[in-house]
Amino acid sequence: LVDQAHATDLRAGKSAAMNLARRWVTGDILINVDCDCSFQRHAIRNLLPQFDDPAVGAVSGNILVRNEHASLIATLQSVEYLISMSLAKTAQEMFDQVTCVSGAFSAFRVTALDEVSGVDAGSGEDFDLTLRLRKADWRIGFARDAICYTDVPVKLQALTRQRFRWERDALRLRYRKHGDLMNPLSRTFRFSELVHEIEFIVFHVVAAAALPVYLIWLFATYGDLAPLLLALAFAVSTLLELATFLIAAYVTPEAHGLRLLAYTPAFGLYQGFLMRFVRLGAYLDEWLFNSSARDNYVPAKVQILRRW
Repeated sequence: LVDQAHATDLRAGKSAAMNLARRWVTGDILINVDCDCSFQRHAIRNLLPQFDDPAVGAVSGNILVRNEHASLIATLQSVEYLISMSLAKTAQEMFDQVTCVSGAFSAFRVTALDEVSGVDAGSGEDFDLTLRLRKADWRIGFARDAICYTDVPVKLQALTRQRFRWERDALRLRYRKHGDLMNPLSRTFRFSELVHEIEFIVFHVVAAAALPVYLIWLFATYGDLAPLLLALAFAVSTLLELATFLIAAYVTPEAHGLRLLAYTPAFGLYQGFLMRFVRLGAYLDEWLFNSSARDNYVPAKVQILRRW
């Protein structure tokens, strides 16, 4: 084995960096990690066993928040990561529905990367690569005990910018670049892929679009009673969030999630209202103005090479 370190002064985005790394690796597995992440002990060791199954093309690590006490926004994201990543991906793996190998910490079978011609240029490369691997009939795994810690935005403005980018890319990749996944006449169409497409439409797009309509209808129909009905709905939602959070804390004990229990009511407002309006804004921005094409997350010279 030969240890090597390579660097370049040319900024071309993460996709180019991963493709450059592929040119130099000599092993069977390529591990990807963001520069602002740190590992729990044995994280890499716990990430690799799933590759014993020759059908597995990539495995996602489990991402937890490192700076959860930096602000209330960061704390709420810590709850979100525990539920939406740790618990959700654990459930998704049970049904072979892991649709995004985390860009922060993941591993890829080199032969699988080669089969799909590496990583495409542009942002959202982790989600795009996962969809292309699934199209090529590779299974995607999730290693719940391969823990990686990352820093999240501590201010609302920074969080909104991040989520606008994430959600715009999700819409672009699903319905522009990979629209064939929902087309029954396409040779790449599979009912197994239709499942996560429907889930995204119902629980992300429709849920975001329905919230302002519901609020307008509620106040127009019930007037002064509307705040009370909202409070009751929020109380029920909080109980459901609490139950979900307790399951997530049990599934990922390494997160020591019970210390975040008191933030569950605030998380209901964060996830149920704030993030839905952020998603709605991002979807409208992308659908009407194709804003992801002007995303400065990667250099302009890379943007023009994007495959749409």
